[in-house]
Amino acid sequence: MFWRLFIVLGILTAVPGAAFSQEVLESQGIRFRLIPGGAYFIGSPPNEPGRYADEPTPYQVKLARFYLSETEITNAQYRRFLKDTGRRPPLYWRDKNLNAPNQPVVGVTWFDAAAFADWLTRLTGITHRLPYEKEWEAAARGGLVSEPYPWGREAPDAGGIYRANYYPNDFDDDGFRLTAPVASFPPNGFGLYDMAGNAAEWCLDHFFAEGERGPYTNPEARVLKGGSWYSRARELRCAARRFAAPQNADGFIGFRIVRLPPDSK
Repeated sequence: MFWRLFIVLGILTAVPGAAFSQEVLESQGIRFRLIPGGAYFIGSPPNEPGRYADEPTPYQVKLARFYLSETEITNAQYRRFLKDTGRRPPLYWRDKNLNAPNQPVVGVTWFDAAAFADWLTRLTGITHRLPYEKEWEAAARGGLVSEPYPWGREAPDAGGIYRANYYPNDFDDDGFRLTAPVASFPPNGFGLYDMAGNAAEWCLDHFFAEGERGPYTNPEARVLKGGSWYSRARELRCAARRFAAPQNADGFIGFRIVRLPPDSK
């Protein structure tokens, strides 16, 4: 099994000293954690429980270092953007169930999220953008190799301890009916919060199903990662992927932001 050889090699080359050793930057009220450059394995093995057919089998990618926002962008952080740009507020902006300052902003389109990144770039003179899917997944794994979730192999509710905000059997079982305040659950090995559940997150990439680039694919669709408060456990896996048209907005869709190092090209 070729993919098994990849996983064995990945265990030998896992990012050393990953847990909370990263440099942290703060800008415009957003904390960014350094994701080390190096080799990462993404995708899911064929026998991973809950695997979807459009997920690639494990393969190696080499990434340059980058910074990723520690949490999903919050309503408070997005409010600064709206005030500065005069952009129209997103859906659910006035919904009292979703608009607390420390909840993730939702109801944003891919275009809204990209505009937020462009605004940060103009303010700081440093490039900000949405993460590529491979960057997002590598960061979500937090230095782990061949584990389905950001925290490892345990089910999201193993031992009666909830590790993410999602839809187990009832929306309230994990303590939150809709979105939770960011960082309500433990971070992964890179110090990133809510890489599983809470709000699904826009990625920069167009979406194509594994092995499918035919005439019936939607060339405009963009990747969503991480699952949400509306997701079942299988959608919280690092390799799970969804998609939506870039103009779509919903109460379970948010985003987080990449900040490139100053010396990046």
